[in-house]
Amino acid sequence: MFKNNAPTTPQQWIDQGHDITPCREKKAYTKDWPKKNLTAKDFKPNDNIGLKLKDIADFDIDNPIAQKFIKKYLKSCGAIYGRKHNPESHYLFKESSKFKEFNIPKTLEHLCKDFSHGAHLGEIRSGENRYSIAPNSIIEGDKVEWNKYAKINSYNGDLKLDIGKIMLSTALAILYPAKGTRDIYTTAIAGALANNTDWTGSYIDTFVLNIAENAYTPDENYMQKNGKGTNAKNAIKTKKSILGMPTLAEKLICSVPDIAEMFSWIGIQNEGGLFTALKCYNTIPKYWELKYKDKWIRIMSTKELMSYASVSVLIEENCFETAPFISPKEWKEIRQDLYQNVQHIDVPFEQSFFGVIAGHLDDFCRSRFIAKEKSNLFESYAGEVWHDNDEKRYVFKLEHFTDRLRSARLSFEQRQLTAMLTEYFKAKPVKIHYKSKELRCWEIPYSSITKFENGDLEFRHQVQKERLSKIKYNSPPY
Repeated sequence: MFKNNAPTTPQQWIDQGHDITPCREKKAYTKDWPKKNLTAKDFKPNDNIGLKLKDIADFDIDNPIAQKFIKKYLKSCGAIYGRKHNPESHYLFKESSKFKEFNIPKTLEHLCKDFSHGAHLGEIRSGENRYSIAPNSIIEGDKVEWNKYAKINSYNGDLKLDIGKIMLSTALAILYPAKGTRDIYTTAIAGALANNTDWTGSYIDTFVLNIAENAYTPDENYMQKNGKGTNAKNAIKTKKSILGMPTLAEKLICSVPDIAEMFSWIGIQNEGGLFTALKCYNTIPKYWELKYKDKWIRIMSTKELMSYASVSVLIEENCFETAPFISPKEWKEIRQDLYQNVQHIDVPFEQSFFGVIAGHLDDFCRSRFIAKEKSNLFESYAGEVWHDNDEKRYVFKLEHFTDRLRSARLSFEQRQLTAMLTEYFKAKPVKIHYKSKELRCWEIPYSSITKFENGDLEFRHQVQKERLSKIKYNSPPY
């Protein structure tokens, strides 16, 4: 390979305009080396050469499967080097880039045991505080040598995207399944790409075929995987459902966010990956907070959480953007992933749903319009409460109390509300009569309201404890 003018000494690197630093093995030893302009005189015999990576990007490949995809996606590179066991492991470009590691997710590490670097596939090394060990250095007795050198050229294209294609292809080739699920696996890859990129069907055809052809577990029928992208694009046009990341997660026995992490290497932000955390507030009833992108969205009932139609409305109301399309099946799988790490939060009584309702009930019974006689209830349209001093009870029409809650914009389920009144305030439905008329009402003993109003913490905590004890957290709703 052409290697004229290839720098191999400190002075030659400096003469070509590059900053370098002396290293022992892989470690730079000069104090504050990123800030110093060092010369050849700063190098001792047997020092290695550390090439500073300010305005240089080093694509460092650590998995041999990646080499199969280099020529398919990486454009011309004028500076390639490596060691004897991996002679084309470093590709240098005149490019500023962020440091980026490419690792197969931890849940899938067991599928990478055959490789010396395990789940680590490679990285983009760049930045003024980073360096790479340059050719003519010795690492663990192994010489670093040029494979090709013309010059360190600028990249003609999108370096981050093209490296992402190489690394995603590498990961999917390593994870390529045994016989029986290969067709579904490649169909799901095509579906994920068709649904989340602007790639053409034919380009996705080629991308998927390259993975099948170069799979770590050979697929003798790889040609049958051609056309997957075209089929997926056509299905989308005709509004048919397609497979995607949830199917890949199911087949690989991992989470959707794990799959989304790998597809993010080509710039995809999968819908499932937008939802990253879930909090459950242990009130009566529960409410939830769902992290969408960088914003927490409050969901006031489990029923709402289970319905993506309801969640999508909350996304638009809170984030002022159109919610992504997610099928019911995909939403179920996303929720299941979130339940694995749900954060349970115990809420102080006063902030709980029950505490808020109880506060309104106390105010309703004591501070609303007082009916001194039961006859007033038959004539009242203002929500009066009869203070029956003989029986030491409050008597009221339930609809007047629920109107009060609605006016306070409190959502509630009638069944839960009446159960709460019955169990913890000893309330019960009654019929009262006046001049041959009958009225259905509810009564609550004075003592129940007095306990609450006096701040009976034992009463409050017992209520909360009893209600929470009836909730089973190990079986999240689907």
